[in-house]
Amino acid sequence: MIPTEILRRVGRKAQEILRPGGPSTPPSKPSNPPTATAPPAQPSTASPARVAAVPDAPSLLDSYTQPGELGSLGVLLMPLAEYHGRELGAVADALVASGHRCTFLVEDTLVDAVDKHLGGHPRILAARNYDRFALGHFDAFVAMNDWGEPSRAIYHLARVRGVPSFAKVEGVQDFTDVDTGRIRLPYMAADHVLVQGSNDIAALDRKHLHVVGNSNLETAWNEGPASVDRNGEVVINSNFTYGVLTDARDDFLGQSIEAIVAAGLEPVISQHPADRALPGEFVQYRTDRSMSSMLPAVEAIVTRFSTVPFEAIAYGTPFVYFNPHKEKVPTFASPDPAFDHVHSAGELTKALHFAIENRASYRTVAEPYFRAQIDIAESPSAVRAAKAIASVVYGAGA
Repeated sequence: MIPTEILRRVGRKAQEILRPGGPSTPPSKPSNPPTATAPPAQPSTASPARVAAVPDAPSLLDSYTQPGELGSLGVLLMPLAEYHGRELGAVADALVASGHRCTFLVEDTLVDAVDKHLGGHPRILAARNYDRFALGHFDAFVAMNDWGEPSRAIYHLARVRGVPSFAKVEGVQDFTDVDTGRIRLPYMAADHVLVQGSNDIAALDRKHLHVVGNSNLETAWNEGPASVDRNGEVVINSNFTYGVLTDARDDFLGQSIEAIVAAGLEPVISQHPADRALPGEFVQYRTDRSMSSMLPAVEAIVTRFSTVPFEAIAYGTPFVYFNPHKEKVPTFASPDPAFDHVHSAGELTKALHFAIENRASYRTVAEPYFRAQIDIAESPSAVRAAKAIASVVYGAGA
C-alpha cells in the first residue's frame, strides 16, 4: 500500500503512477519496432532455455539466463547504468559475504556496460518484451531509480508479491522536481530508501530511510587529495541531459569558455554520456578523458547541478557552481565555503581566480559540506547498504 501521507501530497496523475497498476493510459507502441531479421520474442510452452549468444557479445550473454529459468533469486538487483552496476555490484558482494543469495536483472542493452561489475552473481537477461511475471521468487528488490521504466515495473511486481523493495540514491538529486519539468516522484515507489547522508534525509522527509553513504564517493574521499602538479586546465561539466534545461547548454558552455580563457586557463569540455552532440565551435574543447581521471590533475571544475562537485571535493579540486540559466534546485543554491555560486562570465573568472589561489586549503574547508551530503563511516558504504537490506528482509543481525 502507498503511505496515505504521500498520496495526500501528490495529484491524481502522480497517484496513478505510484499505484501498482501504473498509469491508467494504454501502453504506447514500442519506439523501435522489430525488423524482419529480428522478430520479437514469442511466448513458448517449451522448457526455458539459456539465451543464445549474439555476435556482438557472445561471451557475456552465454552467462545470462531467461526469466523463469531460476526458481529462487534471493535479493534481486537491477542496475540501469554503468555506475549503477559498480554500486550495486559492491552491495551484492557484501550480501553474499554475509550468507545471502543475490541475482541481477539486466536489460539486454546494458550488458556491455554493467556486466564487468557483477562478479560471479547469477544474471537474468531482460530482453525486449520479456515476461517479468515469469521471474522466480525473490526476497527483495533493489535498484537506484524507482521512478521510471524498466525498474518501476519490478517495484510494482514486488508490491503485488508482498516483497520489500529498496532504492539506493544515485547521487545528487532534484528530489522535488523543481527543475526537471516532470512529476517523477523520486524515491517514493520503493518501500525503503538507502540514502547518502543527512541532506538526503532532510530532502526526502519520509519513513524507512537508511543512511549508507555512496561507494564511489567514499572511495574518492579515502584516496585523499591529489598530490600531482596541476595542468592549467579547467573542466566544464556539460551534463544538460534527459530534457532538463537542455536549451541552456550552449550559452552555459560559451560563457564558461569565455571566463576560463579570461582567467588565463585552458577550457576542456567533459560531456555526460547522454549530453547531445556539441556544435562546431565547441568541438575543439571536448575531451574523451573520463572525469575521474581528470579531477586529480585539473585546476578547477565549472559545473551546473551534478554529482561531480562531490567527487571534486574528495580530490581537493575546487568547483564553481555556474548558474546563468537560473536553476532552482536547492543543493547548491545557498552560499557555502565549499563553492561560489555565480551567474555571469565575469563573476566566473573572479571565482576561478579565488578558487585556485585558495586550493591548498580547499579540501579542509569543503569537508563539512561534503560530509553532510555523503556520510563516511568506518564500515564501507556497500556493507552498510547490505546490512540495512538484510535486517529488513531477513531479520535483525542477518
